[in-house]
Amino acid sequence: MKKDFTNSFILYSLDLPIIKDFESLSNSIGISKTMLYLLSKKPEMFYNSFYIFKRNGTKREINSPKYSLKLVQRWILAEILEKIKVTNESMAFRKGIGNGSKKNAEHHKYSLYLLQLDIKDFFTTIKRERVFYFFKSLGYNSLVSNILTNLCTYKGYLPQGGVCSPYISNLICYKLDKRLKGLSSKRDVLYTRYADDLTFSCDNKVILRKMESVIKDIIIDEGFIINPSKTRLLSPSSHKKVTGITVNDNKLKANKQLKKTVRAMIHNALVSGDYSKKNIIRGYISYIDSIEEGYVEKIKTYTNNLIEKDYKYFSETVEAFNKNKIFKDLNEMVYNENILMGIDDEYELHLFEQERYQFLKERRYIEEIIEETLQQTGATNQEDEFNF
Repeated sequence: MKKDFTNSFILYSLDLPIIKDFESLSNSIGISKTMLYLLSKKPEMFYNSFYIFKRNGTKREINSPKYSLKLVQRWILAEILEKIKVTNESMAFRKGIGNGSKKNAEHHKYSLYLLQLDIKDFFTTIKRERVFYFFKSLGYNSLVSNILTNLCTYKGYLPQGGVCSPYISNLICYKLDKRLKGLSSKRDVLYTRYADDLTFSCDNKVILRKMESVIKDIIIDEGFIINPSKTRLLSPSSHKKVTGITVNDNKLKANKQLKKTVRAMIHNALVSGDYSKKNIIRGYISYIDSIEEGYVEKIKTYTNNLIEKDYKYFSETVEAFNKNKIFKDLNEMVYNENILMGIDDEYELHLFEQERYQFLKERRYIEEIIEETLQQTGATNQEDEFNF
């Protein structure tokens, strides 16, 4: 029978912490053995579970670790996982400027044709067993690998919302990326993967069509499931998008609906005085500006133009705006004390009330647009964090 042991040689070569047993893991992380035992054996005590809506109306389960488990997962991420390199084709969940949704889109912006595929239930497809054997491959013995796996998985798979889940998924996909890269490079096809979104591009439509069946076979052979409803071949006449970014005419542009929603959220905040979604608005603006340089200045101009229409704003909303500016260098909103003063004619007052009614009607419509978009992104849940 093969003896199970810690391979210190591999761990040293990868600059990973030498952990041989439960006690050494406890000391390395810096928590008590009792707490470590609870975290690894009673994971249901340390997760908050909730749902967000997908675009198709179905729900996605999010399992977010509580603070104590989150700290441990951050340690595993920093001290073990991030020391292992992922493939260059993996564009998501990595630090640095050489990856991300924008960089992913830039790889394909000069290609005429795009082939896009989506892996169904990406995180939940990566089962506990695969994570265990990953930690074993690093040199840890079965006991330590089991504990690390328990700390990173939930309900038998990688939890969406877990601190370690994104990076582990990239590491698990290492072989998948290498196989697809090898297939593509022989045919002068560009390949990148952003989490569960796989994109192939070139100037030859026939090549992409011929590759499609082989690509699907490789994905299935690597233990993943393809979402057939999201497989598409896009031509120059199509509205080509890569990870939500338009790549038509060799240029990158952010989603139009997202920009419309940002303007609607700002407008709604100005007239209602409710700035509870201010951080979400800033996050969206920052994300769009990373794709379209100069967008921040456009939004500032848009907001300054809105506050000049002071006939719509009353003292409470003026005060709320000046206290909760989305950007500090925005103009001050000034309250017009003569909004109703001087309207002594019944007909003029009637016109004013009609205008106000129409404005409130538009505001309700704007709120519906905002809620629909936020439901699609999951931002309506306070536990969902937007880090652009």
